[in-house]
Amino acid sequence: MLRLCLMTSLLLAGLAGFAATTIIVNGKAVTVSAIEQNGKAFLDIVTLMKLLGGTATYDAQAHKVIITPAAPATAGGAGGTVQLPGENGEFGAIYSLRKDNPLNFILKSAEYTTEQVRIGSRSYVPNAEQKMLVLHFSVQNPLKTEYYVRFDSLLFTAVDAMNVNNEYVQDWGDEESRNPLELSLKPAQKVDAYTVIKVPAKGIVPKLMVLPGENNGPILRYDLHEKVTGLTAPIADPADPTGATALETVPGTLGALYPYANFDVKVEGFSYSDQPLADEELAEGERYLFITVLMKNNAGEDSYLRWDTVTPLVTDTDGVELNYKDMLTATSNRSLEQNVKKDQEMRVRLCINVPAGSTPVKLALKEGESRTYEFEIK
Repeated sequence: MLRLCLMTSLLLAGLAGFAATTIIVNGKAVTVSAIEQNGKAFLDIVTLMKLLGGTATYDAQAHKVIITPAAPATAGGAGGTVQLPGENGEFGAIYSLRKDNPLNFILKSAEYTTEQVRIGSRSYVPNAEQKMLVLHFSVQNPLKTEYYVRFDSLLFTAVDAMNVNNEYVQDWGDEESRNPLELSLKPAQKVDAYTVIKVPAKGIVPKLMVLPGENNGPILRYDLHEKVTGLTAPIADPADPTGATALETVPGTLGALYPYANFDVKVEGFSYSDQPLADEELAEGERYLFITVLMKNNAGEDSYLRWDTVTPLVTDTDGVELNYKDMLTATSNRSLEQNVKKDQEMRVRLCINVPAGSTPVKLALKEGESRTYEFEIK
């Protein structure tokens, strides 16, 4: 690789036709000027070494290229004095990252979740094909002057089992306040933080990369095998002993709370009525099924609640889908449409039209692209 880079640098003078070319450096796309000829791309070695965190200079008189590779990340005390072999990180160890304005970093723990993760007013939610990797870490200012840190002071990339890079949400939360973390750290001051990476629902995430912002220094790599707290029942797929696979369709239990997009939902019970709603008339043998659901707004801000916030799919013994009519208040037959404040609970009833001779047996709750929760109707 080094000989190839040297040859390409020396060949630049005799070639023409620069083109903007995208290269991938440690999982990050960077656009550089390159010469494309005969199906090959020729990069200037000085530019390439800069992207890799090192330097390269060319002595024209001596026909010599001097290369200085990137210094390895360091581990140890507040000053980061012990070299980290192979740039591999260990949970709980202190690492000094960034060549300019260094920042001490500790990865404390990690877990998988399908629940909403809030950072201030923002709420991060996985879809049915995702789970989330939550990272808990701390950063410390080792300088003698104040140092401003925020979400892009360090960058996080999770490499999944298919060797695909998954980028973090470009947001840090303060562990204490749960608000976005943006502050000036005083000398030696440390703060605990967390961030989120959406990853595939199936399988482990074997590797994490921590990258200094603005290509400012070497990368720190963590082996996540057996280091991430797994999912639990009923979200976890029982066929995966690692707890790293989230079910897309989850068997639900009455009275249990489940994450459901911006809300948490708890199906409390079922009841029937043969009394018409408002001025509507029921056909002979027709009735309504009422599903009582407690909904808690788990977003970081007010959320609007109305009939289409949920998608209840009720099927009968013949597998026929029954008609969902409306979302009603808990104690009256009035339609419910209103803002629900952050962390507020609201009990509602979902009204399903049941034709004569039909027996409902299954409820599936699904909202948008989120998971589906299935309940038996008894």
